[in-house]
Amino acid sequence: MPLDLLTGSWIPFRRRSGEVVWGSPSLLTDGIRDDPVISIAAPRPDFTGAVQEFLIGLLSASFEVKDETAWRLLWITPPSSATLEERFATLPPAFNLDCDGPRFMQDITASDFIDSDPIPIEQILIEAPGEQTAKLNKDLFIKRNRVERLSRPAAAMALITLQAYAPAGGQGHRTSIRGGGPLTTLVNPLDGRSDGAIEKPLWYKLWANVSTVAEWKSLPGWKHDGPSDKFPWLAPTRVSTKGNGPTTAEDAHPLQAYFGMPRRIRLEFAGPGRCDLTGLDDEQTVLVYRTRNYGVEYSGWRHPLSPYYRTKLDQPWLPVHGQPGGPSWRDWISLMFSQPNSLREPATVVSRFKLDRAALTGSSAVRLHAFGYDMDNMKARGWVESQRPLLFAEDTQGNLLLLDTAKALSDAADLIARELVSAGKTALFHRSEDARGDLSQYRSEVWDGSESAFFDVMHRVASTNPDVDELNTIRLAFLKHLEVITLGIFDRWCPMAAVSGENVSRLVRARFTLVNAFRGRSNAGGKVFEALRLPVPESVVKRGKKQRLQEAS
Repeated sequence: MPLDLLTGSWIPFRRRSGEVVWGSPSLLTDGIRDDPVISIAAPRPDFTGAVQEFLIGLLSASFEVKDETAWRLLWITPPSSATLEERFATLPPAFNLDCDGPRFMQDITASDFIDSDPIPIEQILIEAPGEQTAKLNKDLFIKRNRVERLSRPAAAMALITLQAYAPAGGQGHRTSIRGGGPLTTLVNPLDGRSDGAIEKPLWYKLWANVSTVAEWKSLPGWKHDGPSDKFPWLAPTRVSTKGNGPTTAEDAHPLQAYFGMPRRIRLEFAGPGRCDLTGLDDEQTVLVYRTRNYGVEYSGWRHPLSPYYRTKLDQPWLPVHGQPGGPSWRDWISLMFSQPNSLREPATVVSRFKLDRAALTGSSAVRLHAFGYDMDNMKARGWVESQRPLLFAEDTQGNLLLLDTAKALSDAADLIARELVSAGKTALFHRSEDARGDLSQYRSEVWDGSESAFFDVMHRVASTNPDVDELNTIRLAFLKHLEVITLGIFDRWCPMAAVSGENVSRLVRARFTLVNAFRGRSNAGGKVFEALRLPVPESVVKRGKKQRLQEAS
């Protein structure tokens, strides 16, 4: 029997009790009062992320909530599993994975693939070694033939993941709507206060990120309301061969952002077997697939779940991508705040939640869940993921103070991290240009070591709206914390016991210079105090005046 992704059992859900149950999307609200579903329990983190995005798109498409008022009604009273089934039944027959008609996220023109070579199903996984890599025996770290057979549930998850995050794949093999390996940020409301909050049922996390009809109507393309405008595999692919322009946001419904199909793929089903990823036995499994290049080439889209950046104010917006180590608190400002004339913008879902839904839900504890691939062109270097507080004040003035404080602390930490690297070079090398190796790890240690102190400050500012004197005290305390961790890093990196002779005096001078940065006694120190909006210590001001008088005389 074909697998319909709206009614079939293909998603592994984890309940609060720890039990993992397989079911259809309608299981999402099953037992929501007693033992709710709290997460996706997919066999891979990229599958988990992609399935969450798929469900957000599915809920947006099936409910078509008019505006934020209608959205709030379903936040207060989540639909039953039966109601979810009814809503999903209103969608077109676009979610069959292995039927004779249109197949979910697969090219509708089967005849185009007859002469295409079959490809092992393992290569549908983004990090799998490609055909050329295997031929040249260069799969040194990620070996081939780890996954030879997928069940239909695993194949569906793999297909969603590839279409959502598709990296560059050679000539004509298009990237996803957001390019290869985009960063996704989801709003994740919690139960309780920030100091003791627990995960809400998964329904709330997904519903917090759905889009509304009012939002679609503010975007180009919303009048393209046919089934294939939302689910492109229901019509012949808009191929991107020479002479055919890209598919822009004006050419399709905004919902296609959740259901993009940059890759032309046909899965081939090969009878019963056991899945190498899930361990499930299935009556139909997948060993190979076929593909053709020049699928849909997306251009100029703003995906609601991703932050964006631009290189200059007059340049187009580009999606943010995962980076080595993943997003840290240094990236928090750009993932959280919209700023006039900025080069970075948070995801639409983040701005919308802060503007409308935070007040509508009364949420007092919210996290920002960021995840995605760290890609080097066609190669996946890793999967990055983090959750950090999503903070907001009760009014515009409070949010401006939050932004200003976050920028002050971030700028100060960046200056100190740079000063640490400079001091380390001075201590260990006769000439700074002789420094070898990757020294960025020491800057990263400053950021990692100051994260908890940063969020302590931000929680305090968000909840108390401090006056100027109190704010100065808070920022000085943060600077003191920076001093402790930075000097600790320096002492581990440049231990006194490891040097002798003239190197000792060089190390002492370097450490003394670093200490001065925390006292405001150097150019760097003055910049740190300026970044923190703090007055330079009076003794330093007097010393500066005295020095200028001596120079004038």
